[in-house]
Amino acid sequence: MTLKTDLAKILKYCIGLMLFASSSFSTSLSAKPLLIASDIWCPYVCEAQTGYVTELTQRAFAEMDQPVHFIAVPFNRALKEVQQANVDAILAVTPDHVAQFDLLTDDLIIGYASKDFYTTNSFAWQFNQIEDLDTVQVGIIRGYDYGERLNAKIANSNRFYIASGNQPLTMNLKRLIKGRFHVMIGNKIVIEQTAKKINLDDQIRYAGSFGEPIPLYVGFNQGNTKAAKMFADGLKKLKQTGEFQQILDKYNIEMSDDSTF
Repeated sequence: MTLKTDLAKILKYCIGLMLFASSSFSTSLSAKPLLIASDIWCPYVCEAQTGYVTELTQRAFAEMDQPVHFIAVPFNRALKEVQQANVDAILAVTPDHVAQFDLLTDDLIIGYASKDFYTTNSFAWQFNQIEDLDTVQVGIIRGYDYGERLNAKIANSNRFYIASGNQPLTMNLKRLIKGRFHVMIGNKIVIEQTAKKINLDDQIRYAGSFGEPIPLYVGFNQGNTKAAKMFADGLKKLKQTGEFQQILDKYNIEMSDDSTF
């Protein structure tokens, strides 16, 4: 069964639920749900439709009386599906993703992704410059954007090992511990939270970072200008009521006042 077929069934199911509930809720809430995709990247996007980007998105659309439905799919696949308009939006995309897949963002930054290196406790390696990667094998995730210089390095080297699937970070952590590669790269807060969840946090160590953090957006396909505008308006409402900051605080996320608007 194709992902497109699966998505169509999910969407049909969501619409059925909304119509069934229409007798109990206002007619505005029976609108066709938006389908939003991402992989699991906690605390940005977590399981059971939690995570601070997930909650910000859900609450922003709720402020506009627009239902949404989140699905977890491999990130690389989600990018293609939103580009082809099989889903309405994708969570936590970078400027490079926005340009490559022709997405709409309204320039609303909802977070930042750092580029941090981790090894096992027993491996005495430290990242200081990009040439340090020439001596190690590195675990990465398919479809992720690591910035121009690292992307170029990855494209021209056979030292990088790619993980995919709905939870590729968990896969890379387990592979790191098993010695499949020497180093893995990702976002520090995501790596540490995921490692703690699967009881591997005492077996890894931080080994340095590269460059400046990359801004993240919620990306909409080109046919969803109305949804992108609704999201922007909903976020502004959350900001005005203080709920925006409450959601950040819930996940211990720090962002400056000018990061989003």
